[in-house]
Amino acid sequence: MKLILLAFLAAMLAAYVQAAETNVIQAEFKYLDIPTFIAGERGPLLGRVVLRLSADKTDPVTASAALVLTEGGARFEGKPCQVYPGIFSALNFPVELADPPAKDEVVYATLEVRIGDGVVLKRPVWIYVRRSGFFYRTYRSRLDDTVYPYALYLPPGYDSPERKWPLVLSLHGAYSNHGNNMKRLFGIPTQEGEPDEFAFFSLPVRPVLPEVPGIVVSPWGRGTMGYHGPGARDVLDVLEIVTGAYPVDPEKISVTGLSMGGNGTWEMALRKPDLFATAAPVCPPADMNVDRIASGRLAVLRERFDWVDRIVAQNQISNWAVNASATKVHIYHGNDDPTVPIANSEKMVEALGKFGIEAPLTRFDNVGHNAWDPAYEGRRVLLDLLSAKRLLPQKLVRFTTCRYADSRHGWLEIVRFTRYGDYAQVTAAWDPAKGEIEVRELTNVSLLKIHPDRLAAPGSLKRLKLKIIGGGSAEAQVAESGPLPFRIGKNGKVSLAAGRDLPSGPVKRKGLEGPVWEALADRVVLVYGSGGGGGETLKQLLRFVNWGELPDVHFIIKRDTEVTDEDLRESHLVLFGDERANSLIARINSRSPISFAGNDIIAGGKRFGRDEISFKCVFPNPLNPDRLVFLDYHEEWDYAHRWGFQGVMKMVPDYLVYRRGSTEPFGGEVLLGGFFDENWNW
Repeated sequence: MKLILLAFLAAMLAAYVQAAETNVIQAEFKYLDIPTFIAGERGPLLGRVVLRLSADKTDPVTASAALVLTEGGARFEGKPCQVYPGIFSALNFPVELADPPAKDEVVYATLEVRIGDGVVLKRPVWIYVRRSGFFYRTYRSRLDDTVYPYALYLPPGYDSPERKWPLVLSLHGAYSNHGNNMKRLFGIPTQEGEPDEFAFFSLPVRPVLPEVPGIVVSPWGRGTMGYHGPGARDVLDVLEIVTGAYPVDPEKISVTGLSMGGNGTWEMALRKPDLFATAAPVCPPADMNVDRIASGRLAVLRERFDWVDRIVAQNQISNWAVNASATKVHIYHGNDDPTVPIANSEKMVEALGKFGIEAPLTRFDNVGHNAWDPAYEGRRVLLDLLSAKRLLPQKLVRFTTCRYADSRHGWLEIVRFTRYGDYAQVTAAWDPAKGEIEVRELTNVSLLKIHPDRLAAPGSLKRLKLKIIGGGSAEAQVAESGPLPFRIGKNGKVSLAAGRDLPSGPVKRKGLEGPVWEALADRVVLVYGSGGGGGETLKQLLRFVNWGELPDVHFIIKRDTEVTDEDLRESHLVLFGDERANSLIARINSRSPISFAGNDIIAGGKRFGRDEISFKCVFPNPLNPDRLVFLDYHEEWDYAHRWGFQGVMKMVPDYLVYRRGSTEPFGGEVLLGGFFDENWNW
């Protein structure tokens, strides 16, 4: 694919530079994704091209992409969209085959990209049709309405109605991609002297992978940004798509990944512990070192603000180790790794061992960071993962979490904490013969939900009893309406919860708890102002989304006057500017925890000069308390060299007020920072 892309770029750039004298715009093209069709598949499927315009102004330019089939001339137009100079934007287009081949074949076409009124760039492309093996697929993300790719392996006979298949989720490392990762997992190593970021080039145009008895999927994860926030959303969306489209055995889903993808393996296996039978992280980063984040600036803040320790504790993956109790774990690491020292894996082995979880650590002598070649050699790890199985329903659940976003383990869900922000612990056993769940350990939990549909076939379970050792018990009739909520009182007293006990409205709950990054992890619209200073808010917005060359995220951008009622219902909002520039900020200003008042800004009962500070703050949208607002006032940070999200955004709490004057994240003096309580109060 990238060999084709290089030729594509050369032709398109040459054409556009010639037109630049009249248009005063230059175009840089980054990605081209053409989906692979399954034999007999008509479509439409979706393709995309990613480009960045450079111009003297920030005014958007209308651009679109289209695909024209060589045979028959059928034309498929993508929807025109506004492309903003200075950032990468994605153009989507449909692909359809009116007479789809029933065997392996190549269909020829031409990609056209239109920029502005008069520039049309063309390039031949190839559409591959295959019966099985290696596929490039795409999907449209709810997060930003943009098309993203993933790599997929389907074994011969995958569509047999008599069989369910194991599935391996495989996560790529930094500076790599989904296709390259698929190749490596199948035991095809990087060529000698081949830089990691170009290893994809060694794939032939039609890669032939050795046959294995299962389905393998490698998400793109929105590039090099870590499997957290938008990156995690991509992985979970792709996993849902593949398990829904193909006959996957839910008891035989496993996960592996290398380097950044190894950390993603920990993230997936421990935060979503009911999904995976086996996890095989390779040279994985584990816990965060706050002294290395943002050049040690957070280490300095740690002396003044307790939110630093709290947000680090949320992200320390070793704190989630007990969640691997029912997942087989095998770690692979090079003894001489200079990039991710093997101490990362040793620490995880120790953390898992505290809960009696055995996690073999295979060490490779005289191996640096590239532990994936020896680990994946001969498809040994892949075949082991495909043979793994975990029986469902799980009879014993051992679970910890400190976030509502990661509060479910199969049939058990923590709905409310006793003390929000602290970790909760639950150990519970299911006895199907008695229809009883026995809770053996329970800390920091005030409301539990039990999901009967994950315990037994519909209609087979009539009543369910919840009993707490050393406490009380409660029994409830199982209805088809859904999960059963139980309130946990003092001394383990249990009662069936009523509707009024369930969280609703502007309280912290799943999907509505912050910190600021959560507003970027689901459908979101970024909004600049049309009032006085609106042009400056657009510049601040474009600075905010410029996360550098490595991440691949294309947020929806709108002017405040373009935001619709549907946007307010369905989307989180990131608002730039103040009540003078942005009409949406004016509408919610009196109900915002940080508000504008004349020449001042009021936050937490304190007043700050409007022209002296910047701030970031997330809270429930007063216009729709089921979605979030992220206020970003006077954005000036440079995100481009820190992976944007992974290196900066995930370390910002619910609110951060800081003195202006530094483009370095956390560089200005922090005046106020922290988390709101469970009711979104100071």
